[in-house]
Amino acid sequence: MFERHHARLISPPAAGDRRSVPFDAASLPGLLYSAATSSSSAAGPAVTALHAAGLKLGALPSSLPASNALISAYSNTGHLPSALRAFYLLPSPSTASYTTVLAALSRHGRPHEALSLFSASASAVAPDAELLSCLVSSCRRASALLPARAAHAYGVKNVAVLVFYASAGPALVALYARCGKVSAARRVFSFMDGEDVVSWNAMIGGFASAGRDREAWNCFREMRVRGVRGNGRTAVAVLGACDLDSGRQVHGNMLRIHDGGSKTILWNALMSMYSRIGCVSDAEQVFLEIERKDVVSWNVMIGAFAKNGYGARALELLDMMMQCGMQPDSVTFTAVLMACCHCGLVDEGLQLFKRFVSVVGLIPTMEQCACIVDLLARAGRFLEAMEFIRQMPIRPNAVVWGALLSASRMHHNVEFARIAFEQLVQVEPENAGNFVTMSNIYAKAGMVEDAKRVRMMIDRVELAKPSGQSCVEAL
Repeated sequence: MFERHHARLISPPAAGDRRSVPFDAASLPGLLYSAATSSSSAAGPAVTALHAAGLKLGALPSSLPASNALISAYSNTGHLPSALRAFYLLPSPSTASYTTVLAALSRHGRPHEALSLFSASASAVAPDAELLSCLVSSCRRASALLPARAAHAYGVKNVAVLVFYASAGPALVALYARCGKVSAARRVFSFMDGEDVVSWNAMIGGFASAGRDREAWNCFREMRVRGVRGNGRTAVAVLGACDLDSGRQVHGNMLRIHDGGSKTILWNALMSMYSRIGCVSDAEQVFLEIERKDVVSWNVMIGAFAKNGYGARALELLDMMMQCGMQPDSVTFTAVLMACCHCGLVDEGLQLFKRFVSVVGLIPTMEQCACIVDLLARAGRFLEAMEFIRQMPIRPNAVVWGALLSASRMHHNVEFARIAFEQLVQVEPENAGNFVTMSNIYAKAGMVEDAKRVRMMIDRVELAKPSGQSCVEAL
């Protein structure tokens, strides 16, 4: 009924009605674009109404431009299932259609599905520079190196080199840098516009996400030497690679350029940097100075308290967050559960879990379930931990069983360690660390023959525990 009503509202105007905007198949893509980019809360219903009107006119799904615009509009307004249905109804999707739906999947955090969709239909479409750019972006989000290399090889053979690198270059650079392919990243970068800050951001962000802090910081300094002016994304990228001294330099530069009321994402990244290096008071000072805090701001600060052992402060901040009318999300949920784990707040953690699931309505993730298992088992409440595992809505994975094994080692509990170990052998048989841990638990309990048996299992399947490494930086 709603769709039919809106279809009448935007149907072709009556004769002599000059106040109405003409509506036909040619105008449909533009109208869909306008609806999707509107900040109004009615954007979603407007797209649905335009969809209904397009069906009534016969423009959908026969018109590829209109259908592609519809897919994009549904994606932009948060209706990915509707966008996918519109794509699968196309009799002969074009290259632009695949570009649109891949971008939609990637934007909604489903890059693996985007790659699978393209792989299943690769023979039906000839990729252009724009489609290759979307494909490489999906590879970057999925950390899929081999498909990215294939797209790279296809692009340099079938698309003008400068055109290809202008569109797909930043994503390629970020992926290669993240995967430790430094020479490949620099080679791609050499074909890109050295005056374009996007290229530099890709390099810096890629190195930072790979933990290659020195390369990221050197790249940032080289960018400044060349006179390329950074932007907000530059600051966010380089903060992920900063130590305290360099972080304070970036902080000072941010204060000169921005104020606390703008660019909340920058201040969130700054808080995250201070938290990562253990400067909780500095992170809190930044948090207090942010005028327009978003849910990420609260999550970063709660996470900072959690990771640095301030469990009670994290729970206090959660209460403040909800009092301010800010709705917690799954990240908040994980952060407060971690705070309870790190500080042994068992009953508080259990109450929060029940509150988030039953009142807020969040569906617990595997990581959150592992937090509860870890919380109970570390407190020696193994029976409750096992009962929780049995009642989990999702099948427990190695993270859950690993938490139980670790706590069993701490309490020298052979019975529950054996249960966890048997499950871990099934879910990750290649992890030699589990065998070593179980062997040590048996040895600690004086069960020498059992310890030898587990050690022999490592040799039988030719597993090797990775040796530890340490690094000393010479000054």
